[in-house]
Amino acid sequence: MDWMRAMSKKRRDRSRSFERFLLAALVAAAAVASPIAPLESAAHASDGGRRQAVITVKGMQCPFCAYGIKKHLAKVPGVEKVEVELAKNQATVYVAPDANVTDAHLQRAVRKAGFEASKIEWR
Repeated sequence: MDWMRAMSKKRRDRSRSFERFLLAALVAAAAVASPIAPLESAAHASDGGRRQAVITVKGMQCPFCAYGIKKHLAKVPGVEKVEVELAKNQATVYVAPDANVTDAHLQRAVRKAGFEASKIEWR
């Protein structure tokens, strides 16, 4: 009978530790997610003179495609930030004001990712 109580106690302990783990994970996720949204919008509000290139990409169909495009565009010298919108088939590239980034540089990076840049619009 004692072994049954011991097994029951072990199961309760495991269940409690798993519940604590889940609670800690949820709290951490909430803490990380909350401050990011205001910081992102503040970063967009003050671009600091950065130029933007909005690239329309042909053939992007999944998150892995978007990740590959983002990775290759981020490697271009002078690119400070890259955002990819899968639903719009677009990548927004933020370029430093003094950087010499051209359409050819961006098209080459998209081609290296395995896609085609059909249109590049500078803002």
